[in-house]
Amino acid sequence: MVVPMEKLSLLIFYKDYRQFLEELREKGVVHVHENKKRSAEDEKLKQKMFIIKRIGEMIKRLAKRAPEEVEENPDQEGLELLTFLEEQYKRVEQIDTQIVSLEKDGQIYEPWGEFPKEEMNGLRDAGWDLRFFTVPDRKYLPEWEEQYNAFPIRQEKGQQYFVTVTPAGTSVQPEADAVVFPQATAEEIQQHIDELREEKESIYHKINRIAVRSIGRLKAYRTSLYEDTDELKIEDASEMLIDDKVIALEGWVPAGIKENTADWLADKGVYYEFEEPADTDNPPILLKNNKFARLFEFIGELYSLPNYREIDLTPFFAPFFVLFFGFCLGDAGYGLLLLIGISIYKIWAKPKLKPILSLAQWLGAATVVMGIVSGTFFGIQLLEVQVPWVVKMRAMMLDSQQLFNLALIIGVVQIIFGMFLKVANLWRRYGLPAALSTIGWLILILGEGVCYGLSLKGYDVKIPMYVVAGVAGSFIFLFNNLKRNIFINIGAGLWDTYNTATGLLGDTLSYIRLFALGISSAVLGLVFNDLAVNMSGDIPVVKQLVMLIILLFGHSVNLFMAGLGSFVHPMRLTFVEFYKNAGFEGGGKKYQPFRRRTEN
Repeated sequence: MVVPMEKLSLLIFYKDYRQFLEELREKGVVHVHENKKRSAEDEKLKQKMFIIKRIGEMIKRLAKRAPEEVEENPDQEGLELLTFLEEQYKRVEQIDTQIVSLEKDGQIYEPWGEFPKEEMNGLRDAGWDLRFFTVPDRKYLPEWEEQYNAFPIRQEKGQQYFVTVTPAGTSVQPEADAVVFPQATAEEIQQHIDELREEKESIYHKINRIAVRSIGRLKAYRTSLYEDTDELKIEDASEMLIDDKVIALEGWVPAGIKENTADWLADKGVYYEFEEPADTDNPPILLKNNKFARLFEFIGELYSLPNYREIDLTPFFAPFFVLFFGFCLGDAGYGLLLLIGISIYKIWAKPKLKPILSLAQWLGAATVVMGIVSGTFFGIQLLEVQVPWVVKMRAMMLDSQQLFNLALIIGVVQIIFGMFLKVANLWRRYGLPAALSTIGWLILILGEGVCYGLSLKGYDVKIPMYVVAGVAGSFIFLFNNLKRNIFINIGAGLWDTYNTATGLLGDTLSYIRLFALGISSAVLGLVFNDLAVNMSGDIPVVKQLVMLIILLFGHSVNLFMAGLGSFVHPMRLTFVEFYKNAGFEGGGKKYQPFRRRTEN
């Protein structure tokens, strides 16, 4: 749920402003209302944010380095350290560019082999010119050997390489490309490349020794910069009043700690006032959910936080998300592997990772359950296994057609559930009349569904069907907006009918992906099992080894790909189908109080 907020207005005497800000930061409960226009024009803020971006990029680079056995402290701090590291990486980039250029020059020498310097110099001293040419094979003319005293050197990749030896000053113009060699010899070029590579290795060696401790210092520096940017944003948000003697600030405080905050402010010598948010206000969003739903909050944030006046959908999509993941992965063996592996890793994991691992445990458990329902264990079809305890479980297993139907049923249930949430949301925000059209659709879908079910039992449901259609139609076409003309309502109802009918059909069919992904992962698992059996040969020990390699590789690939799809597609169903039918608007800004920053 979205935590209620109270608007806080503050007036501070300018001489007490700095000290109060520090105390406000230590308290860490007030989300200060930003002035985004001023902040966007604040050059100091821009500079610090740019440095923060540079630090983040540098930390990513350093994290990829392999630390040396002997670590060293860098000689620099803060911006000086960042600049030093950037210069080192810039020099590495320059070296790489130089090496590419030198290697390109060195390639010019390759077709010609070694150059006998003494013989070449002897020819030059004796008054002979030695020239180098290259030409496509088909264009090389043998008569050049008589005309220009040409000597073929090498034929390679469709090119003919040759030299001419003529008296000095003689004009030599065969229809071929003259080769211009670099000023440096091939040996000098290679020596220069080796020197550059040694320099590059030396730079990396230096970075490796200080990488770990540099990351720590850069993070500390980034934290201090974040605190500076927080202050600059507050300065941009503040207003000077009464000849710049009084500074005004506005912010937000969770309603639950209003009294505590008021008691604290009463001792600070500042004027303060609390008030409930106006309709035009956009308070920050702080979510408060139970232990289970809290695990899924970061998934909802990937799309958007709810706005302040709508229902938080996190606790409502969370159970469906778990079910969808299990349906998509759909292999009890994979689920059991995930559950056991994650549970073991969670014992030693860092505290900040444990919520994500707890979510993964739920997903693993759901996969085990849905794997049993689909009758798949590491690609083995349990319906074909004649083990007594497995046979007893077959009553829980579904065939392909039943799984297909189950996917559609789950889709219909979530869509209708979303529509109920939409009614609650509209009723809460705008009153019952705003929800009448959605209520009409629910009456139509559920009422006609019940009538259809009763007709299958042999009951006469013609009159109830007409009654349901009449009541639903009046809500959809006549009462969809009580403030409009009835004829406009009818037109709007017709348009809404087209959109809703086509939308509900398309949304329902989207849930087929649950069935398709589950079947595909099961089929791939089965394929890898067959490959392991049929391609392992008949040689003892070797057969088992080859089979094990194929199984490990195949199921690892299948688990990775299926796991990725099992996470992405439930998100798609949640954010597109469920959110749309629940009338989710979003656009909320996260509650971020002005507080002391911690390293991250």
